[in-house]
Amino acid sequence: MIVSIITPAYNCRNTIKETYNSILSQTFSDWEWIVVDDCSTDESFSFIKELTKNNSKVTVLQTLKNSGTAVARNIGLKHASGRYITFLDSDDLLDPNYLECQLEFMKEHGPLISAGYRRKAKHTCTDFFVPEEADYKKALKGNPLSCLTTMYDRSVIGEVFFPEDIDRPEDYVFWLNILRKGIIAHGNPVVLATYNIMEGSKSSNKFKLIGYMHKVYHKTQGINWFKSWFYVIRWAFYGKKKYKNVR
Repeated sequence: MIVSIITPAYNCRNTIKETYNSILSQTFSDWEWIVVDDCSTDESFSFIKELTKNNSKVTVLQTLKNSGTAVARNIGLKHASGRYITFLDSDDLLDPNYLECQLEFMKEHGPLISAGYRRKAKHTCTDFFVPEEADYKKALKGNPLSCLTTMYDRSVIGEVFFPEDIDRPEDYVFWLNILRKGIIAHGNPVVLATYNIMEGSKSSNKFKLIGYMHKVYHKTQGINWFKSWFYVIRWAFYGKKKYKNVR
């Protein structure tokens, strides 16, 4: 199995079928899909199992208790058999050429790559393009990598997992910890997926993330208390610029 697609799922009964269809439509067919339901309360788990019961390339798992996105993704990582890892949330969509295009791009640009994506909000749909290159120092100013369109080669990066001791943004810490090893992320300059921005999602209110961000810099990256606030301010300006046309 070449590519493992990992999806944390929670109360996604109304969106997961479209997400699944976007995987089925891939022009590159050597993939496995690992879905980890985080004890949904809307029968998502049984719905996903029924939806995918005839597809041997799909594995549907469930957490022992509601534990959060990091735990769900880590369970998926521990069950993944693919050399290449990519993530897909249960309400987002991959373009049909996502896997094919990313694997081709990775051949020339190293073990950690990310691509552009369209951001579909209530009133707008705008494209976001990742930077051509991003190292650890650049990433500290703001997260250039999205779980939606970032792929890595596990044979080079090694076994890495999401931190389970912070509430958010655990994905940012995940990428920082990889980049901290000296890995450079390269940006594929094309749009290959759709990020559906739901009102009230845990990442939609950037103001509420400020306290969490200081913990990211100070506690997980070992940056001193005062300098961490400097990075929080840089992150806030980066986020404001990144989402200024999203409404």
